Amino acid sequence: MRGYLITHAQCLDGATAAVIGLAGGLQPIFVEPDGAQQAVAELAQRDPRPPIYLADVSIPLCAWKTSQPHITALLDHHASALALAEEPKAIIVVGRAGSHLMYDYAAERKWIDPSPDWNRLVAMVEAYDLWAPQHEFGQNLDRLFRHLGFEWYSARFGQGWVPYRAEEGLVLAGLIEEEVAYVQRALTRVQTLTAPGVRAAGIFLEEEGSVNPVAHRLLSTGHNLVVVAKPDGRLSARSDEHVDAARLMADLFGGGGHARAAGGRFPPEVKAGPTGFGEVMDRIVAYLTAPGVG
Repeated sequence: MRGYLITHAQCLDGATAAVIGLAGGLQPIFVEPDGAQQAVAELAQRDPRPPIYLADVSIPLCAWKTSQPHITALLDHHASALALAEEPKAIIVVGRAGSHLMYDYAAERKWIDPSPDWNRLVAMVEAYDLWAPQHEFGQNLDRLFRHLGFEWYSARFGQGWVPYRAEEGLVLAGLIEEEVAYVQRALTRVQTLTAPGVRAAGIFLEEEGSVNPVAHRLLSTGHNLVVVAKPDGRLSARSDEHVDAARLMADLFGGGGHARAAGGRFPPEVKAGPTGFGEVMDRIVAYLTAPGVG
């Protein structure tokens, strides 16, 4: 084992970074983005010898001095990680996916051999993660990953892209049908709020599911910001150019991410649930109403 790779849980980009890490001899550890600092501390205390790498997750600048002695390299692409861009152990490239950064890092060190299959897999994941044109190939892969799990994903794509099997195609068709129904149910729960120059939508979801198709449906119908809450207290924000989602999540909810896609959590003093989500949305409107925010 070359070391540990801390990466983003429940995320196709993080899972792909983990698959690349496994191929290169790293042991993946999955965390929510706000759990990377704690994971580094726990690993360093338990086993200070193997190197620790991070991909698709970051450490707050205020905690970097404490964490960085234990870190060999941090590879991230979220806007909220830009504060680390000048640090010698950090590689921050906003225009690339975390898995792409991990792929380049592993290939440069000859941990893995680049190939057309790796290139295709990383390109598909990056297009989906950045919601680029022709992201649908990665979106289908994400549907299967979320349904079948990381063990399936690493077994099937442990050396790069391979075509789907017939039974996987059938599963995918069923998942797309279920997703259409899921989006329709979610849209019945929309709360629309207005701040100066911003139309915001909030949804508290009582069931797990993909946020992107729900959020992008609302963004395509005139909303500037969509905030979705999960039962476990996670928050996801998607926005257009009128709102910096990463800044909003960092300022209010201890999170971060991309300018157009970010995440956070319910504040500790607010109970996760429909009533608490009403308070979350009130805080967002007050934030957007404050001078100089947008």
